[in-house]
Amino acid sequence: MSEWVIGFTLTLLVVAGADLLRPSHWRITERWRDPAPWLIRWLLPLARKAQWMVRISPRRTSNIIAALNRAGLGYTLLPREYIALRIIMGLLAGALGFLIHPDKAWLAGCIGTGLGWSYPAIWLTDQTRQRQKLIERKFPSLLDLLSLSVRAGLSFNAALTQCTQRMEPGPLQIECQRLIRELRTGTSRELALEHLAERVDLAAMNNFVAAVLQAEATGGSISHILDDQAVQRRRERFMRAEKAANEAPVRMLLPLVALLFPITFLIIGFPIAMQFMDSGIGASL
Repeated sequence: MSEWVIGFTLTLLVVAGADLLRPSHWRITERWRDPAPWLIRWLLPLARKAQWMVRISPRRTSNIIAALNRAGLGYTLLPREYIALRIIMGLLAGALGFLIHPDKAWLAGCIGTGLGWSYPAIWLTDQTRQRQKLIERKFPSLLDLLSLSVRAGLSFNAALTQCTQRMEPGPLQIECQRLIRELRTGTSRELALEHLAERVDLAAMNNFVAAVLQAEATGGSISHILDDQAVQRRRERFMRAEKAANEAPVRMLLPLVALLFPITFLIIGFPIAMQFMDSGIGASL
């Protein structure tokens, strides 16, 4: 049975290698797709061919779409391609475990399969966390620019377009560009902002969207709302930095206790121990 699994996986590797050598593999045939990250770039063509065997429920599909959007991969991967990619990586990692530990082939294969299946989900969560941190860092500056532009006489859509063009490249600029595209294609501002909040999935963005929609519904001034939101976001960022600074000494305790203290005790205690040994030897002589 193990030989059959290894042979099947090696065949899969040969097919993947042959597919990678084709010139058409590097050409973008679907213009709506964004470039794939290096982690999945090599296995994505194989995942596209193997997605026909994947069956997932509509609820699972919506959850995967939301997770991919939060990580910025909504235009890179489809839900079935993501599941097929996890299956392929699980098979490859399981075969690698078989080859590395032939004595405990089944145990190594099961562990490798579990790690290969879980790694894309862990990587996706890490990408989402890093992306949200970058958005949180740049969001107060965007609110300041929006407030100044609206006060200068621009509409909200025009101010958003001008600010997006002058932003530093990053995930926040990408999300703003997607928001502008939705507004230009006829999507209502309320629905487009709700889509933005769903994709980013941050409390700061949810509060901003709710405040803007409430201002439009009640006829309030958007410039004042943007000012208040910018002040609140900067205050929250300062509180997060203060909290991280207060937690730093506690986090340093474990490295100090585990690494520094044993070496210090060894340096102090070794000469004392040598003196005791010399005195004991001298007394015995």
